[in-house]
Amino acid sequence: MRAATEAALATAESAALAAGRLLLERWDGPVSGRSTKSSRTDEVSDADRASEALIVDAIRRAHPHDAIVSEEGGGATGTSSRRWLVDPLDGTVNYLYRIPHWCVTIACADAGGPLVGVTHDPVRGELFSAARGEGAWLRSSASASEPRRLAVSGVTDLGLSLLGDGFSYDAEDRREQARREALIVPVVRDVRRAGSAALDLAWVAAARLDAYAESGGREWDWAAGRLLVSEAGGMLSETKGVRPDAPTLVASGRGIHEALVALLIHVQDP
Repeated sequence: MRAATEAALATAESAALAAGRLLLERWDGPVSGRSTKSSRTDEVSDADRASEALIVDAIRRAHPHDAIVSEEGGGATGTSSRRWLVDPLDGTVNYLYRIPHWCVTIACADAGGPLVGVTHDPVRGELFSAARGEGAWLRSSASASEPRRLAVSGVTDLGLSLLGDGFSYDAEDRREQARREALIVPVVRDVRRAGSAALDLAWVAAARLDAYAESGGREWDWAAGRLLVSEAGGMLSETKGVRPDAPTLVASGRGIHEALVALLIHVQDP
């Protein structure tokens, strides 16, 4: 691994782990600074902001010339060709409801495209990491074994596939997503809507889901997961979303990808 890639991966991993510890410490305490963003169901709290501040500070100290784009707006401009994408707490609603399915996700891209991606699940003690050309890996704090190399599902029958997805915070978007999902459910094994796009993509890379498809995600939700899936041998496509500016990201193993994309295109129009 090139030194620059190794340094970026080390920064992403250490920042994600530190942010995960902070979020776990706050998880059982009283919620503070709770407010809304794009809709009254799209929430943010002081935990999101504190995690973001920690991550942005870590990146700025290690890579002062890089740009940073973060969900809660705490990013920074840069003069290098590298750009960091940060979601300091993906699955905020789960976090606020004490549902143990949320994560920290960090990615870095350079002029050649995605460089490193890290998604950390603090509750399970799992760290998903990928670097361009180096594969995708899972390290677990519950296991003393070496990191495990990830590979996507080998399922080839769409009817036997388990699909992860998610819904928008906008009510009209959700209505259209629900219409489409009603047509998808009979065709696949089943659908899981767990509440964290970044973890869904990490789970596709780990073959815990056969595929993921969602419209309207933001680049910080998907950046690390895209690299995890591709480095684990999967495929990624975009199809028409519920809005012109909100494409549907499709990630899966190779055996069902074409069939899944075709299905999603089929259900797009009433």
